[in-house]
Amino acid sequence: MNDELLFEWFRQNEADILRYLPYFLSRDNELKTVADACSKEHEKIRLLIRDWFYQFFVDTATWGLKYWEEFLNITPQNGDNYTTRRNRIKILLNAHDISTKNFMTNLINRFLNDNSGELIEHNESYYFDICFNNGSLFDWEGLKEAIKLYKPAHLGVKFFAMQNVQSSVFVYGLINIAQQIEVEAEKGYSIEPIDNIFTAFGLVNIASQMELNFDTSIGERNLSLDGKTIFYGIADDANTIEI
Repeated sequence: MNDELLFEWFRQNEADILRYLPYFLSRDNELKTVADACSKEHEKIRLLIRDWFYQFFVDTATWGLKYWEEFLNITPQNGDNYTTRRNRIKILLNAHDISTKNFMTNLINRFLNDNSGELIEHNESYYFDICFNNGSLFDWEGLKEAIKLYKPAHLGVKFFAMQNVQSSVFVYGLINIAQQIEVEAEKGYSIEPIDNIFTAFGLVNIASQMELNFDTSIGERNLSLDGKTIFYGIADDANTIEI
């Protein structure tokens, strides 16, 4: 919680008595010494009041969390940090809320570092999925307890930790012969060149490229395999034939 918003009515600067007195008084060493001593005591009181005020709010409470837990009959676990204890308190304080999809999504995100939680309903099958990014969950037991407390009793739940992966997909196999044949005889018909990457992994026995140029009386026609041919492995024969 932002201190400036929480304590906008409260003095933010360190206490200094001399700020409220005429400047010439600070030239008196005895008066200045007394004023500085009073300023230190005022500063202690200011910090004490601010610390006490923090305990009135769950999001800023520290040593005061135990009083919230006593009020709600919560027993903290060994090793629980402030975030875990605050979440547990807020869950019980909100127990009167209706378990809508939006409410449940916000509940899930209380236990995640990146607010990646998503709830997917399967009402026809009487269950729902809870999905979140892998590694973002910081309190697994707390999340399970919260979902158990708020979800409708007749619905089941599944948890999914999603992992985003970016990679290339390669297909491996054995190719003996790679061949493409097109026959064109009708005048006025055009064949577009084929421009693709042809990749073969393994053993390649024969791979060839053929180009046929027809007589001009029929019209300039050609059949070509215009692209990249990449071979991985052993190639017995790889050639280009033009007719």
